[in-house]
Amino acid sequence: MNDSILSNQSTEADSINSYFECITECSIVDGHQECITRCLEIHLKGGNQNE
Repeated sequence: MNDSILSNQSTEADSINSYFECITECSIVDGHQECITRCLEIHLKGGNQNE
């Protein structure tokens, strides 16, 4: 049971880190709100990354 909790926490941390990397790239590349919204959907809401 503890392994599954640690795994979930690790996955959540990875998602958060990926989100921040994504929004950092948005501000460097084009700085558009649409890009930040896409990052939110992909990395924090579990959306489809291939869209």
